[in-house]
Amino acid sequence: MLQISDLESPEKSLKRLKRRSTFIFISIFLISLIGIAQILNLTVFNKQNYITVSENNRIITTPIYPSRGLIKIANTGELVTENIVSHSLVFSPKKINNPTVFLKALSLKIGLSKEESLRSERILKKNSKNIKGKITLIEDLSSQQVAKFLLSKDQFPSIALRAELKRFVLDDSLFSHALGYLGPISKEVRQDSDDYKYPLAAKVGKTGIEKSYEKVLRGEIGYKTVEVDVYGNEVRELSRTKSVKAEDINISLDKELQQLARNMMAGRKGAIVAMDPNTGFIKVLLSSPDFSPNVFNKSSSGSLKSMATNKDAPFFNRAISGNYPPASTLKPFLGLLGVDSQVISWDTKIEDKGFFQIKEGGRKYRGWKEEGHGEVQLKKAIVESSDVFFYELAAKLTIKRISDFLTLFGFGKSSGLDILEEGSGILPNRNWKLGAIGESWYVGDTINIGIGQGFITSTPLQLALAVSIIATKGKAYKPKIVEQIGETIVMPELLYEVEINEKQNWKKIEDSMMSVISSWNGTAHNLFEGRKVVIAGKTGTAQIQSLMAEDLTVQEEYKTVRKDEKNRDHALFVSYGPVPSPNLSVVVIIENGESGSRVAAPIAKAIIEKYQENLKEYE
Repeated sequence: MLQISDLESPEKSLKRLKRRSTFIFISIFLISLIGIAQILNLTVFNKQNYITVSENNRIITTPIYPSRGLIKIANTGELVTENIVSHSLVFSPKKINNPTVFLKALSLKIGLSKEESLRSERILKKNSKNIKGKITLIEDLSSQQVAKFLLSKDQFPSIALRAELKRFVLDDSLFSHALGYLGPISKEVRQDSDDYKYPLAAKVGKTGIEKSYEKVLRGEIGYKTVEVDVYGNEVRELSRTKSVKAEDINISLDKELQQLARNMMAGRKGAIVAMDPNTGFIKVLLSSPDFSPNVFNKSSSGSLKSMATNKDAPFFNRAISGNYPPASTLKPFLGLLGVDSQVISWDTKIEDKGFFQIKEGGRKYRGWKEEGHGEVQLKKAIVESSDVFFYELAAKLTIKRISDFLTLFGFGKSSGLDILEEGSGILPNRNWKLGAIGESWYVGDTINIGIGQGFITSTPLQLALAVSIIATKGKAYKPKIVEQIGETIVMPELLYEVEINEKQNWKKIEDSMMSVISSWNGTAHNLFEGRKVVIAGKTGTAQIQSLMAEDLTVQEEYKTVRKDEKNRDHALFVSYGPVPSPNLSVVVIIENGESGSRVAAPIAKAIIEKYQENLKEYE
């Protein structure tokens, strides 16, 4: 039974109802006020911002990249590189809700390999929070995969098929070190370049011509403005700014000579450089072993890891960066210095007994011929490569005089070749030794320089320039590989002329180098038989390990040394021809080849003779 106290007065109930009504009214009012404010914010105060965002989602400006410039052989017009079509799948990460399910469905439809699936999974995870633009999911689709995707593309609205051009080198590894390869641009390079507008995923030249002429081969970027749907697919094009076509490049390398050089190198380590001494244009630039640029460009299969870990260093450009002792190929230059400075004459004679001593009882500097060469003057010393003659000549010269003279022939400095990574070699002097080794210069150091050993090193390209200066009787032309850029012809560039006191000494040095081949006692007389052109040359054998045991003969000590192939001498040959009007200088260096006359010289001869045959065909 209800008590009277349980009953509320009508007045009290009315008050409670009013309080509740007031609270509800205020809440509704505040919510409405917030709603009105938000509507005003969207439609009035920040209208332009939201319109801009909406337009940005609907209208996109995308870059147009011109196809990369082609590289051709100048004398034939034959293509060396081309751009091939490659198809990729790109996606918008913000449109994919469940990456695992999505990838599984895609894999079933187009047939992804296990490797492709794993790579795609990593890309999806890495870019799951990326809400801007499109990301490449799968590259280099096969024609079957492209066909399968096109049949089922409506099931994957967040994915688009994109065609792009990839670099392809037609002759694979034949010109690898000259051409170089493409690779992704680093963030550092892009950040440091104000005008670099290509994406981080773009491929750029990393070495060789591809790097040195990157701007020329790249062209200028264009843009198109398009309207897209909710999935990011293009609906229509609104406007376009055309890209500027990249320019093609013609190179001076001779394909037939390059192939001949490579075949004769037969996989051995070393380098071959052939250049026209009258223009500086390079006809052969071979570094062995080589590599396939197409692996870097992803236009052919191959393992970058196996190439990078190869102990023979296939990426290293020995032709322009390899440092080798010039050995006896330096003797004509020192002989020219000796007679031009009148330290000796062409008639100066010494007795070569097989060794040289600064003073009786001192260290014996041994020659390669145990019993010596007998009575020797300069020409015979060059022809037979008498070490003792040049030991004695170097002892009469100072290192400063030698260093200053060899600088004129390009030793100790880069030539300015139009591709990068060129080395400068080492042309030592007193200051160099003190700074590099922390020791004073000794007479013995100068004596070793006399036969191209000791601290001196040079690149094959430097030797080619040096011997070309003899061929032209003093004219030094800048080495170049590119002959034409677009419609612009690249002209030969005379760097300087080497002046000597007696012009006739040029001819006498040349006669001596010709006799290296034509004389019965010449170190390269094996080239004389069956020769088709007259060649001037000089052999060299660069010691890798010094022979110091005076109780053994040279042959006895070297027999022990040569058991380990990497300790065997390098074989060198520098040459030019045909004399008297040379049009090709050739330098051959075979690492651990031992004999310059037997191993290196026949290659140079074959290249010079083949070049003459080709010139007659072109006439």
